[in-house]
Amino acid sequence: MQRGRRRFVQGLAAGVTLAATAGARALAPSPGRLWTRARPQRAATAVTPVERVLELFMYGGLCPWDTFYCVPGWGAGEGRYAHAFDVASRLELCVPEDMTNGSSLPTRGFAADDQGALVHLGPWTWPLWSRPDLLARTRVIVTRHEQQPHATAIPLALTGVGLGRPEMAGTGAHVQHRLGALEPGRTAPMAAVVRAGSEPEMDNLGTATAVGSLPDAARPLDVNLSTLPLLSALLDRGALGERAAAHDAIVEARLARLRARTRDAGGDPLRAPALDAFAHAHRVRGRAGELAALLPASVFGLPIGSSCGELENSVPRQAAAVATHLLTRPKEQAARYALWIDGGLRPTVDGGHDSHSKHLEHASRSYPHTLAALAERINAPGEGDPEKLELDDTLIAITSEFGRTPWVEDHRAGLGHWSYGHVSVLIGGPITAAAAGVRGAIDEASGRATEYVSPAELRMGLLLALGIDPLTVDGFGVSSVRAAKDEDGARAWLAQALFGVTGGA
Repeated sequence: MQRGRRRFVQGLAAGVTLAATAGARALAPSPGRLWTRARPQRAATAVTPVERVLELFMYGGLCPWDTFYCVPGWGAGEGRYAHAFDVASRLELCVPEDMTNGSSLPTRGFAADDQGALVHLGPWTWPLWSRPDLLARTRVIVTRHEQQPHATAIPLALTGVGLGRPEMAGTGAHVQHRLGALEPGRTAPMAAVVRAGSEPEMDNLGTATAVGSLPDAARPLDVNLSTLPLLSALLDRGALGERAAAHDAIVEARLARLRARTRDAGGDPLRAPALDAFAHAHRVRGRAGELAALLPASVFGLPIGSSCGELENSVPRQAAAVATHLLTRPKEQAARYALWIDGGLRPTVDGGHDSHSKHLEHASRSYPHTLAALAERINAPGEGDPEKLELDDTLIAITSEFGRTPWVEDHRAGLGHWSYGHVSVLIGGPITAAAAGVRGAIDEASGRATEYVSPAELRMGLLLALGIDPLTVDGFGVSSVRAAKDEDGARAWLAQALFGVTGGA
């Protein structure tokens, strides 16, 4: 009987994955669960919480030297940094003439780094140059870690925790768990991951939806753009027809009997994570109509995009539209965090932005297209479109697992992986004009960061921006902030380093 019951519960859990990713409410913790830590949330710093965070993750590796950390004099005559390729050969095809001003390496001066080097915005950021409202609230964050393979760098970049640690959870899971618990009757997700669906599993992008030691109900909504018809069909529950209510009642009764059996001698519930996950999935499945209404077919149109004189189906524009749609719903439906995993207008042969070959061709085509797709989803001053994002209540983060080497890797005319000195970019939200600029520094001779923010510190900062005290979140603590000696010092350092905000705890 015991073996049969275990098999039944395991069978129920096997059906959880799709429905649970649509989960919105964090389950109340069972007694004795290791993941429950009742440390109080507190207002930590002078960082004013934002309504939402949109994170654009440039999967494959964002090259800083021709985007957000371009020092034009570096590598000149040596074939390094922005001079690794003949940028001028792509300008006529890929950059509007009024943006080049006749220069063979068009850039825009931006700000000095922490060592005094004047950092420019590189040639492939040109779609942002005509948006001074964005640049006036942009903070470039120098980042560094030691993981070179995608399979280990991506989990670290997306969670702030190294691969293999049981508490490894994506930012979306922490948002879903913590903020979802504040609205227990809610169906709409607090967090979502929007992806093309063509990414190889071996690179571990699945860690974007990892829950670590949190309950399975903390999993963010997983929007796979390649399987949207399947999601729509499942939400419709067409196989049940008029029997849906009877089906749900039967499952509810069976769950109640299983709950009654999984109690100890004192009547307290035993740990049953698979049963908890299925119970949550069952509740969400019963309200699938609400989720279907949140994701109407009109949102998922695949637009045409143009870059470097070529027309393509634009997955970046589609993903940007879906992520923005989820973030801009009425308050009772709006997500607080959306992760957009981007692979470019035309992914490289190695996947996404992983430009081991023909870097110049890829960067000149895909970087500007993705940045333009982002910019067109943000209201310009006075625009006021409710379907777009507002900088005053939204933090936008541009991240990646690592950068690219300062030199050409080999005969394939590409750049290799480079985690030792790369950048993340924060726009809007807590960042004022006074805080805009560059945080950190990279050494010209080696290409390695000398002052930087770690992946853990970046993740903690995103949570802080949403009003979640990162020191009460599994996987992080004072030791995660390298410069901190105590909790107040850790919060203050995060606020200052990431957002340029100073103020006591």
